Amino acid sequence: MRYPKRHSLLFRLACEGLRLTLLLFAAFIAACLVLAPFGGVAQSEELIYTALPFFTRLVVPLLSLLAIAIVYESLT
Repeated sequence: MRYPKRHSLLFRLACEGLRLTLLLFAAFIAACLVLAPFGGVAQSEELIYTALPFFTRLVVPLLSLLAIAIVYESLT
């Protein structure tokens, strides 16, 4: 019995990185939502504006890596 061909290491790393980034972003949003009812709306808003460039800088290379992995997978 033959096992199905697994995806390349590059594709698996890109998917895992995007999954972990999504979990980190969800936890960040949950923390901001918990902070808001306790009078931390201004701090929460400032924290969001500060953290969004971090998430953007994290997601853009991961999406580029995923695109490279998809092209590599289609060529092999």
